[in-house]
Amino acid sequence: MAFSIFSWTAWITWVVSFIFISAIDWDSAIVATPEEINLAHLGPLWTYFGKKSENVSIFHSREYMQKRKILLTFVIAFRIFNHNYSSMTAWLKEYAMKYPNITWLYSIGESLRNKTLWVLAISRTPRTHRLGVPEIKYVANMHGNEVVGREAMLYLIALLCDNYGKNWYLTNLVNNLRIHIMPSINPDGYELGNEGDRSGFTGRSNDHGIDLNRNFPARFPTHRDKSGGIFLEKETIAAIKWFRQYPFVLSANFHGGSLVANYPYDDSTTGQDNIYSPTVDDRLFVALAYSYARAHSNMWKTGRRCGLNINGDFFLNGITNGAFWYHVAGGMQDWQYVNTNCLEITIEMGCYKFPQKNMLPQLWDEHKYSLLAYMEYVHRGIRGFVLDQRGHPVKNAVLSINQGKNITTTDEGEFWRILLPGRYTVLVSHRKYLPQILNITVDEGSAKLINVTLEQKLCRENTVDSIRVRGEGAVRIAVFGVDSLGKSVVQELANATCLPEDLFVEILQQSTLYLFPSMSAERALYLKDHELDVLLLFGQGIPKSTLFSAGINTPSQFDQKNFDDSLMVVLNSKTISCVNHMLDKAVSSMTDALNVVKTFQLGISLGCDFSDPQLTLTAVATILQIIVNVFIGVKDPVTEYSTTDLGASLLAKATEASGANLQRIEEENCASMINIGLMKAMVFGDGRMPYILVMAIEQKTSSVVYDFAADLCLELLQYRIVREVLNTSTLILIPSIPYTQLYCHDYMSVMQFKPFIEQVLDIYPLIDYAILLGTGGMKVRYSDVSRTGRTRDLALNYISQHTVIKPTGNEMCSRNNFMPLSTVSELQWDMEHWQKAPDILLVEVACCFEEGGNLYAENKASLLSTISKRVQGLSGTIKEIDGNPVKAPVKLTVGSLVFYTKLDGCYYIWLSPGVHTIDVHKKGYYQYTFSAKIVLSKQAVHDILLTESSFAFSSLFKRENLFISFTAFCMLAFVFIGLYRLSVVHKIKSIKRWGDGFERLPLNDFDSNASDDDVVLDSTKYPFMGLIKPFRIIA
Repeated sequence: MAFSIFSWTAWITWVVSFIFISAIDWDSAIVATPEEINLAHLGPLWTYFGKKSENVSIFHSREYMQKRKILLTFVIAFRIFNHNYSSMTAWLKEYAMKYPNITWLYSIGESLRNKTLWVLAISRTPRTHRLGVPEIKYVANMHGNEVVGREAMLYLIALLCDNYGKNWYLTNLVNNLRIHIMPSINPDGYELGNEGDRSGFTGRSNDHGIDLNRNFPARFPTHRDKSGGIFLEKETIAAIKWFRQYPFVLSANFHGGSLVANYPYDDSTTGQDNIYSPTVDDRLFVALAYSYARAHSNMWKTGRRCGLNINGDFFLNGITNGAFWYHVAGGMQDWQYVNTNCLEITIEMGCYKFPQKNMLPQLWDEHKYSLLAYMEYVHRGIRGFVLDQRGHPVKNAVLSINQGKNITTTDEGEFWRILLPGRYTVLVSHRKYLPQILNITVDEGSAKLINVTLEQKLCRENTVDSIRVRGEGAVRIAVFGVDSLGKSVVQELANATCLPEDLFVEILQQSTLYLFPSMSAERALYLKDHELDVLLLFGQGIPKSTLFSAGINTPSQFDQKNFDDSLMVVLNSKTISCVNHMLDKAVSSMTDALNVVKTFQLGISLGCDFSDPQLTLTAVATILQIIVNVFIGVKDPVTEYSTTDLGASLLAKATEASGANLQRIEEENCASMINIGLMKAMVFGDGRMPYILVMAIEQKTSSVVYDFAADLCLELLQYRIVREVLNTSTLILIPSIPYTQLYCHDYMSVMQFKPFIEQVLDIYPLIDYAILLGTGGMKVRYSDVSRTGRTRDLALNYISQHTVIKPTGNEMCSRNNFMPLSTVSELQWDMEHWQKAPDILLVEVACCFEEGGNLYAENKASLLSTISKRVQGLSGTIKEIDGNPVKAPVKLTVGSLVFYTKLDGCYYIWLSPGVHTIDVHKKGYYQYTFSAKIVLSKQAVHDILLTESSFAFSSLFKRENLFISFTAFCMLAFVFIGLYRLSVVHKIKSIKRWGDGFERLPLNDFDSNASDDDVVLDSTKYPFMGLIKPFRIIA
């Protein structure tokens, strides 16, 4: 019954739409009704600015701009037509050659079809950044069939260049800015478009069929649309590098298909349409958007445009929050706001995406003043430099605004922050300097110049009798220098640990360092009082260690030979020889005199060359970490093995290998790079479930993850199994975690990695399986949190595919002959302290004494096979019969197994091979039952349609059915009136004709189905929220 009503009403809607569209005049003027005008006065613009929004000296109108006599030389009419790639390139080269003193034509890369992505810079110094001068950019033709922006950019270039030196306004604009204009970021798509296209899609995407404005790393990766692709496209990568190369302050991205200025955010927390999703700079973005709209002939007007009536987009004051219109995940303006200093809005330039040639002069005339008025905003707010006390620039200082996002200074210490008039508190900070708080009043007009001088932080010396004390950890280490090189190292160590550099953060959390300026017998009493664990001596000599406490005080975990071998590699020892003072009798006598008989006493010769202090300091950090780990291991509930072969030498090797693979991954564009806290994640796949985490938990296994990622890129197009895995899952690969362990553990638990896994889960909550790669043996451990039994099966599968580990027998690295360890066992698990943990497979891939060269080759087949089997199962969509996604959770039962969906409208369940019957339950819907056949290592797809069990006549009046119901009612009324006229026409003198169209009124309620998390703004503070929802047109 429900389906028949839906189909009938949908058919009627199509008929009515066809009749009305044929009668629509897309050139109709924008005329607001009294009700719409009232709504405009309650919208964002009037909420923030009130009557000031009508002040043309603040928001310049077209007439205001004309009165300033801005334009002198116009673009010649016969040159206004749609320019293809060749004629566009010719135009750019013409102006670059004609005005070499103010233009610079350069490329940011190439498209997939090897078309150059041109940019023309216009400035008094076009080829170089001028200190203190802000830079802006205009980017057009991101959607290839939306061409008005592309043409406008060419005409803007002509306007700026031809009038330079002739018109005061344009000359001043060029002299005080560097303007970067990119007419087309998608030249391949343009060539596929068709002139006269009003609202089509041909040519929209790039040559891979990917929508570039959905292809940037998304704020919420789970919201990504398939049209945005799996990997970053060639054009997107070029754009991101460009954005990071120049200190852009302001930007606009030009599209077509409607007439509005759109501002961030484009995506909301749920990924639903019509959710107002403001940034912390919402008031500023409203002003930026309206500054463009107001100088346009029509954009600023409230009302419907582009066809009016049923096809028209309704906007208040010609502006809209992106997500309030419709949500876009992976958009360019959101990415820039989050990741750069640049503020960008998106301009929909007109109702026709690819207009005819004769329409272009009017379109250019409507936009030319807006393009100029918007540029002026870059000179508002504050600008200046952040310097140190010697006048040197402070790079990457952070300016935190109490009413907006943070920005960072350039390499030259410059900053520009667009702000509206008002009072602001600005915190200027840098980790090496004392912060400074500024109370600033911003006025109308040019940006206020503010130069900030930061005072360098003084090390708060914790000293006792000139002994420097660093850290508050449990392992107590005294450090001496036995000669001039050793004393220099101790001094460098004191400097580096005073305001801890990254190398020493974890060390100081785990240990307390006592740094002595000299070695003398007078220190004996102090050392005795502090019950040291380690006495560490540094000096010159061929890299090696000297034990002064051989015997009971030397930890059994310390392997001196391996330690010395690592020292030789990490210190890059050359054949230079020098005296080793560790062997001097005076040093050993002084060590005895210190009377630390219960302390591990170790001398370390650091080579003969101190020309690279940073290398030596890195070596010292590695040495300290190894020693700290040895002593922590004595107290930890883990089996600790030799740590010395996992020192900085392996770190150096791993870094070299991983760097090459990372470069390959970035060049292949096969994964998205996402920063998660201090971790860098490589995300593969198309966003489908299941989500699987692969994480290296030790430095030695980092290269395994990098190699696996590189192979996924290389084999994506070559091997069916890789394609199938990436087409039916999402892999999150993390090659290293903060403070990656350089030592080797046999882990009895994985709770120490909970903070890092939970950080990833915060971004990717759909992860339900994690593979952790460590060393400490040749075995696998698993935790079956889901209680499905699949984790044990996957553990056995991992071993079955491994080239070294055997499914039966004992673990080959075990040193305990009385209690040998099995190659497969379950991890100790504490559900009380980690209830939302995913299933975990802990793979220990090497003995502690084993080199790491063949680890990936030994584990490649196991990794791919296990992930392939984890992807095995059933997936699909869960929707209502009208196409709306069914909200999570939905209950799915398969025999005794019960699953609950986590994402609206989608599901995935792991199932063993065979035929299964699945029951789908959701309150308010009829039960749905179906059968599915699961094949080994394959994912079956079954889309589910649920019917509301409470369907009745009243459901026709649900919000999503109102339009259909209304249309059906109108058609029934037409039929009834027609029949009535035929039967009584002789009795009726006249019947009032119905109008040619009807007005679709805006909705008056906020989306009641949206979660509370989506209502980011307080409706009492922002009364415009919930008044109206703009209607979607893909632009």
